[in-house]
Parts: sequence; structure tokens; C-alpha cells
Amino acid sequence: LRQRLGDACNEIGKILLNEGRLVLSSNSPNTEGIGISSGSFGMSHVSAIMLASAQFWFMEGLKQFTAGQDLRNIALLRCNLCQCCKIRANANVILPGFNKGDSKECNSEVFLQEAVDHLVLAHETMGQRDSDPMTWDMVSEELAATLLVLGVRRRQSSKIGTTSAEPVMLQALRLTPGAEKAIVEPMERSCKIYESLGTAHAAHQAAAAHYQLALYFSRVWTCQRDESKTREKLAAAFKHFGLAHQYFFRSVYGNEPTFVVLSLDFSNLYSAVSGEECLSKALACCLDCRQAFSPTAVAAALERVDNSKNRNQSSDARAWFEKMTTLAENVEGRVSKLLLSLVKIEKDGGSASSKYKDMYRTVLTHKISPGNKKGDENDEEKTNSPYCDLPSSFPVYDLLESLTKRMSLTE
Repeated sequence: LRQRLGDACNEIGKILLNEGRLVLSSNSPNTEGIGISSGSFGMSHVSAIMLASAQFWFMEGLKQFTAGQDLRNIALLRCNLCQCCKIRANANVILPGFNKGDSKECNSEVFLQEAVDHLVLAHETMGQRDSDPMTWDMVSEELAATLLVLGVRRRQSSKIGTTSAEPVMLQALRLTPGAEKAIVEPMERSCKIYESLGTAHAAHQAAAAHYQLALYFSRVWTCQRDESKTREKLAAAFKHFGLAHQYFFRSVYGNEPTFVVLSLDFSNLYSAVSGEECLSKALACCLDCRQAFSPTAVAAALERVDNSKNRNQSSDARAWFEKMTTLAENVEGRVSKLLLSLVKIEKDGGSASSKYKDMYRTVLTHKISPGNKKGDENDEEKTNSPYCDLPSSFPVYDLLESLTKRMSLTE
């Protein structure tokens, strides 16, 4: 009877949770109220009521499963309660215990911490993975994802803010050890959990977590109280960028925009440290992302779009091309700027080598030459494709390939 009662409570809670999600994602024009004249009673209030009801039924189910020592269902109920907390964190819904005047960022972090607590309790209830490996791994993956979101949210709401990798120069913006720990610890725990799972998806998420940690350390290394701390934070930034770069370099296709942005951020970190060696490594980071602009990457992207269930396939393809075209311009500009700096160092140092000068000349030649598409106008398959007006590769790919060959020949 307890089992059946717990199942019934869980099903009612899941229905209310799904309805709450639908209300929040609804595009109804009547967002100020549903047949109610009071503008203060809107869709977020309806969702809040549904979420509160869902939590009530999940807690009732949890009581029944706890009394019956049903460890697996206790863990699953905790996961459902976690979902309620995450919806509260991501949406502007007001539930009992919080006022409209409360900081939205503060509320969001409170809700995410509550979600983490539910998942930790789920693990504690199960005791060890051997009791139910599938459920344990599911809870672990949810916990890792929630910890990562919590760390990122805390970073965004801190004094350093933003998702930029540009370093913070003001000492006044240096975080206290406690504030830094609150940001870094959840993301590091997320990395460890993902790496312990050993799946392809977990490896991808672990790389994403390393990238977020790299962004944090690349922002704060310049505003430390002494040289020792500066070196420590800078080393952490290089470490996490390196681990993220290593994964995405092996998994470019399907992650092209992410890899290019990561490479540019990694390049910026190297160039922030003075010297020819670091500028050369910054240039290498830009050259590494050439495969993201290759004909193979373009073909793979179009194939993914064709295989997707989205009806707006042509729109998706064009959006990808627009994003990659913008990134290609950024990469080209970055390469040009780095080579100009290296040419100056090469000239000032009285070097007999003209490696960087020759590479810079290649960039200038590329800029003045007309941007020709790969010759596939006579390709019947291409002509009959809905993407026939899209290029088969990006001009920057040829430039990066040429520069890479020049770099390798002179090393």
C-alpha cells in the first residue's frame, strides 16, 4: 500500500511539474493574467502554484517511500524535487518564503543549492553505487550538471561578473577566499563527477566544466595580492583551458562554434603574458581551430541539420553559417594582430629569420585576393540542394592551412 501510495503521489507531482513547465514556456499573448483583471496575477503565479503543488506531492511520495525503505524510488523522488528547484532558479516564479523584493540572483542560487542538497541526499540514501548502478549514475549526472550551473551562476553574480575571458585589472574586484571557494568548488566537484562517469556525454560535459573554470581563472589572475597567488591562478587558467582544448580539438565536428570561441579565449590568455613564446602559442591556438572551417566541417554540419527533426532545416543551416562566418572574421583579425606583434619582435630582436614576416605577407595576400567559393557550381547534387547558395568551406580555412604549413616548415 505504501508503494502504491508513493507511486500515486509521484505521478500527480510529475503531472503538475510538466504543466508548470508548459505554462512557463507558453507563448500565450495573455501573459498578464488568464481571465483575471488583476495584472499582478500572471503566468509566473500560475506556474508557482503548480510548482508548489508538485513539491507537496513529491514530498508526500517521499514520506511513503522512506517509510517503506524503497531506496531507488527515494532517489528518483529527490531527482524530481531537484527539477522543481531548478525551474524556480531559472524562472521568475514567486513561491512561499520569498518576497518580490528579494534579489533574483540570490534566490536563484538558493534554489540551485537546494537542488544540489536533494541530490546529495539521494546519494546518501543509496549509500553506494553497487546498490543500483543505473540510478546512482543518473543522480550523479544530474548532480554534476546542477553543480556546474550553480558555480557559473555564482560567478556571473559576483563582482567579476560576465562570461568574458578578459582579465580583471582592479584590485578592488578581487574576491575573498570564501567567495572564490563558493564559485570554484561546485565546478571542480562537477568536473570530478563527470570524469568518474566515463561516458561520451560526461566527457563532453567535463570539458565544458573545465572551460568554465578556465574563464574564471583567466579573469582573476591579474588582481591577486601577491606574485605567488598570481602564478597559482594563471597556472590554473592554463591547466583548465588545456584540458578543455584537448577534448574539443579531438571532437571538433558538432562543436565548431564552441571550439573556435574556446581557442580565441585560450589565445587571449597566452597573449596576455608577454614574450615571443607566448605570442607564438597564442597564434598556434588560432591555427588549431582551422578544422572547424574546413569543407569536412561544413558537410558534417549540413548532414546534422538534414538528420535533425527540426522543420526549419534551412534556417538552422543559415544560422550556423552566420555564426561561423562571424567567428572566421574574428579568427582572421586575431591572427593578423598576433603576426603583426611577432613581426615587430622579430625585427627589434635583429633576427635573421623572416618567418613571421612571410606569414604576415600571406595574410595580406589573402585579404586582397577575392573571396572565391570552392568550385562546385557544376556539382549536380550541390545544385539541387536547398543549401546550394551556401559555400562548401570558409576562405579562412585556406589561410589557416597555409600558415600552419609555413609554421611547421620553420620549426
